[in-house]
Amino acid sequence: MKATLLFSLIIPVFIHAQVPVPVPTHDYYKQGYFVINGHVKNFKESLFDFGMSTYMNSIVSSVVVKDDGSFEQQFPIRNRQDIYLYLNEDAITFTVQDNDTITLHWDNEDFKKSFSIQGISEARTKQLNFQYTLYNRFRRQVNDMYEMDRNLSPEKKYTLVNELYNRNVKAILDSTASESSNRLIIDLYFQYTTFLLGHRLIPQYKLSLIEEAGKTYRYPAMPNMRLDYTQLNEDWFWNIAEYRNFIFNYARFYKPFTSFSPDVNSTKKTFNPVYDEYHLALANLSITSIQEWFITRSIMFGFERYNFAETEKVYDQVIGTLTTPFLKDTLQKYYTAVNRLRPGSPTPDFVLKNEKGQTVSLKDFKGKVVYIDFWGVGCGPCISAIKNYVPKFHDFYKDKNIVFVNICVDAKETQWKAALKKYNLGGVNLIAEGWTSHPTCQSYNVSGLPHYILIDQDGKIANNNARDPGSYNLKDDKNEINILLK
Repeated sequence: MKATLLFSLIIPVFIHAQVPVPVPTHDYYKQGYFVINGHVKNFKESLFDFGMSTYMNSIVSSVVVKDDGSFEQQFPIRNRQDIYLYLNEDAITFTVQDNDTITLHWDNEDFKKSFSIQGISEARTKQLNFQYTLYNRFRRQVNDMYEMDRNLSPEKKYTLVNELYNRNVKAILDSTASESSNRLIIDLYFQYTTFLLGHRLIPQYKLSLIEEAGKTYRYPAMPNMRLDYTQLNEDWFWNIAEYRNFIFNYARFYKPFTSFSPDVNSTKKTFNPVYDEYHLALANLSITSIQEWFITRSIMFGFERYNFAETEKVYDQVIGTLTTPFLKDTLQKYYTAVNRLRPGSPTPDFVLKNEKGQTVSLKDFKGKVVYIDFWGVGCGPCISAIKNYVPKFHDFYKDKNIVFVNICVDAKETQWKAALKKYNLGGVNLIAEGWTSHPTCQSYNVSGLPHYILIDQDGKIANNNARDPGSYNLKDDKNEINILLK
C-alpha cells in the first residue's frame, strides 16, 4: 500500500496521455541568432569557449579574439537558452535569447575586479549583472552540492540543499521583482531539485521556503504559480533549460517497479532502455511538444549510450510518427551521422597533437585493438574513472595488442597538460579543443562525457558505446576486448 500511495502522489500530472495536447502555433524551434562582442586585455589565447544549452544536447562554441583583444561573433540560437562562459577557469552562466547582444570586457590578469557585462538595453544589462552577482555569491556553495559527502544521512543532505536553495531564492526575492526574476527562481527550483534527484532524496523530500521572522516569502513575484516538479508546464519547457534537463532525467530514472520476478516459462525481454522510455513517454507525457521532444532526445541518447541495433528498432518505429518538423529533421540527420559508427563500419581517421606537440593519427595504430576514451578535465565521472579504474585497466592489458588513446576535449593545452601530470594518465594522450565544434568529436558523435569507442584490429568500429574501464570483468574471456584480442 505504501508504494502505491507514493506513486500516486509523485506522478499525477504525467498520467493523462490518451489525448495529447497539440503543439503550439508559436515556433520556438525557429532558428535565431545572438551576438557576443567586447574586448579583453592581456589575453594570450586566440579564442575562448562557451557552452550552450539547446533543445537537444548541450554544445560548445568558440569566440575568436583578434590580436588587439577585440571580438565580435554571431551564433545561432533557438528561443531562449543558457550559456556557460568558460572564463577564469570556471563556467559563468547567463541566459540569452534570439536577437540578444552581450558585451564583455575584462583584464585577464585581474578577472574578478575587471569583468563586466552589458546587454542591448538598460533593463537587459541589469538582468545580466544580477545573474553575475548570484554567480559570485553562490557558485562555490553550489559546487559543494556536487561534492557532498555521500555518507551523510538523507535528512542532512536535504537540509544542506534546501538551506542553500532558500538563501539563493531569497536573494532574488529581495531584489526587484520582474519576469526575469520569475524565471531565475524556476530555474533554481529545478537546479536544486536535480540535486535532490542525484542524491536519491526524491520523493521523500521536496524543496520548501523557510519563513524568517519579520519576513514572508511566498514567491510574491509569481502570483498563482505553484512550483512542483511533478507538474508538466509547457512555458517552463520552452524557456528553462534546467526544467528540460530535469524532465529528461526524472522521467527516465524514476520507475514505479524496480525489479521483477518473471514466470519460469516467460521469455526475458531484450535490454532496451530506449524502447521502455518511448512507451513511458506515450503513457505519461500528455503534452505533444514535450512528448515528442522526450522521445527524440531519448533515441539520440540511446545511440550514444546503448546497443545500436536495439536503439535503431525504436528509431524505425518512431521516425514516421513525429509531427514536429524540427524534431523529425533533427532525428533523421542525427541517425544519418551516427549510422556511420554502427559496428562493422570503417572508423573515421583523425590527426591530433599529443602532449609533446607531435601529430598522431589513428592510422598509426593499424593492426591493433584501439580503446578510445573521450574525456574532460571538468568531467567528474571521467576523473573518477581515471583515478580509480584506469591504472588497473591499462596494467592488465599492458602486454596485449591493444592501445589506449585518451582524447581530452574540454580544456586548453596548459590545463590539459596539468591534468595529465596530476592524474599520471598513461596511454596515448591527445587533445581536441572545442569539443562539439571539433571535427574529431563530430566524426565520433561525442556530445557527452565520458565516451568510449572500441575499434577492432581491422580498423572497424567494434562498439561505438563501449563500457567504461571499471565495468569490464578483465579475466572474462567473453568480455568484448578479450574477444577482439583473440
